Amino acid sequence: MQTEKIIRQIRILFWAILSAMAVMLLIALFIVQNIGPVIEWTITQKENFKSVILILALGGVPASYFFHSKKIKHLNTELPFEEKLKQFKNSFFIKIVTLEALSILGLIGYMLTADNTFLYVFALLFIAYLINRPTRNNIISEIEPEETD
Repeated sequence: MQTEKIIRQIRILFWAILSAMAVMLLIALFIVQNIGPVIEWTITQKENFKSVILILALGGVPASYFFHSKKIKHLNTELPFEEKLKQFKNSFFIKIVTLEALSILGLIGYMLTADNTFLYVFALLFIAYLINRPTRNNIISEIEPEETD
């Protein structure tokens, strides 16, 4: 069945990106522990860089959720379920890749500065990512909420 195949693709995508994020975290921890910060920063440079990453994270998370929810709300009700599911997959992909990219920025900031604040940014984004774990019921209720009430 096509529906199950698309749901499986969504899950595989989610877990593959999650695994990649975990591996990148381990690499960042290893690099900072063995080498230290990649660049020596002045306090002003470090704080400015930290501010940029925090602003991107604080703006990117709601933006990813907003884009996804707006896209899902405007699905044509006349479309067959499988077509809605394909559009959901595209929107969901953009949402989780946005969260992943922002979390990687946090890890890059950590590797460049060895400042634990960037690990906290990564942790928050990682949790936001985990909250979006796709289950069959969650996906269906998001696409057709009136049928699950």
